[in-house]
Amino acid sequence: MALKRFPVVLGVVVVLLVASLAGCVGLEDSSTAQETTTAAPQTTAGESPSADVIEQHALSNNTSVESVTGTVTITTGTGNGTQTMEANVWQVPPNDVRYEYVSGPSEGTLLVSNESTFWMYNETTNTARRFQYDTGLAENLTRAFQNLSSEFTAEYQREETVSGRETYVVSVQPPNGTLGSVASNQTVWLDQENWFPVRTQVTTTVGNQTSTSTITYSNLTYNATIPADRFTFEPPTNATVENVTLPETRTFESVDAAAASVNFSVREPTTLPDGFALQNVTTTQSGATTAVSLTYANESSTLRVSQSTATGSATQGENVSVAGYDGSYVEFGERGILQWRTDRFTYSVSGPFSRSTLVAVAESLHE
Repeated sequence: MALKRFPVVLGVVVVLLVASLAGCVGLEDSSTAQETTTAAPQTTAGESPSADVIEQHALSNNTSVESVTGTVTITTGTGNGTQTMEANVWQVPPNDVRYEYVSGPSEGTLLVSNESTFWMYNETTNTARRFQYDTGLAENLTRAFQNLSSEFTAEYQREETVSGRETYVVSVQPPNGTLGSVASNQTVWLDQENWFPVRTQVTTTVGNQTSTSTITYSNLTYNATIPADRFTFEPPTNATVENVTLPETRTFESVDAAAASVNFSVREPTTLPDGFALQNVTTTQSGATTAVSLTYANESSTLRVSQSTATGSATQGENVSVAGYDGSYVEFGERGILQWRTDRFTYSVSGPFSRSTLVAVAESLHE
């Protein structure tokens, strides 16, 4: 049976689920890394896989499962306590998902996703939100998950029984222990029969705030035939419906090409750390807000310079002056983030550098 990328191909849906139900921290754009595909490791029939093979499966995100039905329990713990939600679930990769929440804070909520649309319906309030996918955004997010996973490392831990399934437990770490600007570590419990992640636990730390989310499948049925209409939704005629268009994202190879697609001049830094060169440029359009992000990279790290028409206060942090403008500086793990505002734009520079280095890059934008 052909192997499929089950967790990664559902990346867009997972982002929406987490963002809408449990709250999430933003990931910096990762579409800049060279796209790679990790081949699934091969195991000789009848033999127990080695630790190396198990680790490769955890990194490649491959499973022989064609579909999944069952129950999902999502537990999120923070310094303020623990919250638990339970949902009946139907999933067919790469795009089809249906969650019916039956207990917890989201009880009565329905989530339905297919290749073009994501619905969120609340039975109690009789309100529905319809998210229309932008092709560029979906492709960029999926590619970002794939690129990020290609840089992770894995370490086999032990065997353990979860929901009646024998699993291999593997810890998965992002490069340098951070995912974008967030310190993160992950553990997966892979079904020994088909490599499906029966349980996933992710711990993230942003500043002094740490949260742990655990997603556990139970009552599992693999490879059942699921009717296509399970992944469509029509709200009740008397429901309040909000249509939401997700941001449109485009990627360019040069600043000039990106600048031609927006209605303002794109500033480029004239000062960069040694060895860094432009990798690509992305533009994001969300309503009346336009943002341009320039990504520079060397062999091991990235530097991002962003310019946005968004208004609002700068991130809380240490007060910093950038070319006479008031700004703020914060650190997340090894990455520093410098942000400041002018009359028209909000700017940011981020990367694994000292404050003085980021300020030098930032001030060169205004030379």
